[in-house]
Amino acid sequence: MTIQCKVVSLTYLNTKTLAVCLQAESDFDFLAGQYVLLDLGDSGKFPFSIASMPTGNNQFELHLGGISDQSALLAGVKYLQSCFEAEHLVKVGAASGNAWLRDSPSPIVLIAGGSGYTYTRSILQAALHQDPDRYLTLYWGAYTESDLYEHDYLTGLTKEYTNFHYIPVTEMASAHSVTRQAKLLDVVYQDADFLALPDVYICGRYEMVQSASRYLESQYEGSLTLYSDALS
Repeated sequence: MTIQCKVVSLTYLNTKTLAVCLQAESDFDFLAGQYVLLDLGDSGKFPFSIASMPTGNNQFELHLGGISDQSALLAGVKYLQSCFEAEHLVKVGAASGNAWLRDSPSPIVLIAGGSGYTYTRSILQAALHQDPDRYLTLYWGAYTESDLYEHDYLTGLTKEYTNFHYIPVTEMASAHSVTRQAKLLDVVYQDADFLALPDVYICGRYEMVQSASRYLESQYEGSLTLYSDALS
């Protein structure tokens, strides 16, 4: 099924990440953690995790990352800009994916590698909305601090929700870094309280997700519940 959407706004979150706010012209239902196929004209269709939580108003947000002069997405971004300026509708496929937020009393561990943050962002927002007292930890790993384009937003959430913990991890760090300089999974394995049997939601490079799955399965003998469309 294809849904026609109006481009409400286009906002650069950093030099290579574009937030696209869309308004569906008909009923559009999705679950936190699902993704859509976005039709970018001649560039083709691209899958993007929905970066916002369901609100029931048929409006949702996508984050297009890795945009550069050499990016395959560049022509698609220009297509979106032209649709926005001309008020043309864009086509979006129905929401897909099985790694959506479950209704559970368990703590949550979110593991986001790079642009996989958009997947965890939707789950984070929905989980905090549903149960502000639920214990929730987000590990977001990137190459440099500038890649953590919503660092201030997440830091602000930690002040608003005392049970939410945000751990930024980068491979490169400055002298006055606000991040942990390490490999993302190394920090997760060292820090996360997996003995509390949290629900684990993970998104990032396919190899990273598979590696985390194998490690956690071997260490906790199947007692953990992992959610990722890369595992299906």
